[in-house]
Amino acid sequence: MLKVRWACQGDRLAAGVVYVCPAGSSLAVNPDGSLTLVPMATLCERLHAADCFFTSIAASYGSRAIAIILSGAGWDGAEGLCALHEVGGAVFAQDEDSAFLWGMPKAAIAAGCVDSVLPLREIAPVLVNLVRDRFPLAAVLANAAKLAKRENGSVAPSLRNTLGRFLAMALNIRRTDLGNIQLFNPETGALSIVTQRGFGLNFLEYFGVVSTQDESACGRAMRSREPVVIADVNTDPGFTVHRAIAASAGFRAVQSTPLISRDGAFLGVMSTHFRSAHRLSAAELYTFEVHARRTANMIEQLNGG
Repeated sequence: MLKVRWACQGDRLAAGVVYVCPAGSSLAVNPDGSLTLVPMATLCERLHAADCFFTSIAASYGSRAIAIILSGAGWDGAEGLCALHEVGGAVFAQDEDSAFLWGMPKAAIAAGCVDSVLPLREIAPVLVNLVRDRFPLAAVLANAAKLAKRENGSVAPSLRNTLGRFLAMALNIRRTDLGNIQLFNPETGALSIVTQRGFGLNFLEYFGVVSTQDESACGRAMRSREPVVIADVNTDPGFTVHRAIAASAGFRAVQSTPLISRDGAFLGVMSTHFRSAHRLSAAELYTFEVHARRTANMIEQLNGG
C-alpha cells in the first residue's frame, strides 16, 4: 500500500511514498534524492511548474528516469519532457480517450518526445514490467501494442471502473496487492481480463484470454462454477504449465471465485493472488463469496439486468 503525503523542503525520496507538491510551488528532484520546493510566484512560472519538475529529473537521473504525463489542461510539461527524452529517459503520455483533459498529453506528443501513448489502465502494467521486472523498453512497448489490438472494446468504461473499485475492495479483504476480474464471453466461451492490480503486460498477455480447458485457478472455477484455491502453485500438478509466469508475476498462491447472477448465469471470475503459499479458512472463503455475489449483482445492474 502506497503512502501519500505532502512534499516538504529537504525530503528524501523513499520507496512506497507518493509526494504531492503544495500549491504555489513546483518540485525539483536533486541527484541525492532530496526534494526542493521551488516557489512559483508569477503566472508564467505557475504555467511551467511541470517543466521545472521534469527538467530537474532529467538533470538528476538522465536515462534512468521514467516520466508520465497525465490528464491536464494547457501545454505545461512538454519542455521538461523533451529535456528528459534527450538524455535517454522513457516518456509516456495518457491517451485522449481516457484523459479528462488532454491538453498536457497532447502538447507533449506534438513536441515529439513521447515514447508511447497509453490508455490509463495500461500505464501501471508498463511500469511493473519496466521497474520491477526490468524488461527492455522495446519489449514492453511491443507487449503494449499486442495488448491494445486485443482489447475488448465492448466493455463500457463505467463497468470497467466499477469493477476496478470492487477488485480494490477484494484485495483489501484478502490483504494482498495482486488480483484481477475476468468477464465471460458466451460467444467465445472464454474469460477476458477487464481490470487488474499489480501485474505487468506479460501477465495480461499470457492470461488475457482463458478457455474452459485451462488448468489455471480461473479456468477451473469457470468449469466447476465453484471457488478454487491453489494454496501453492509450485506443488499443484495441474498448474505446472503456468509456473514460469507465476514466478515472473510474483505470486505463489491464488484463489478464484466465480461471479454468478441471481438467475444462475455465469458472468466471470474474480481472483486474488498471494506472494507466498497461502491456505484460506472457511470464514475467509465465505467473506469473499459474499463480496463476489455483490460484484455479480453490480455487473447485472450496469448491464441493464
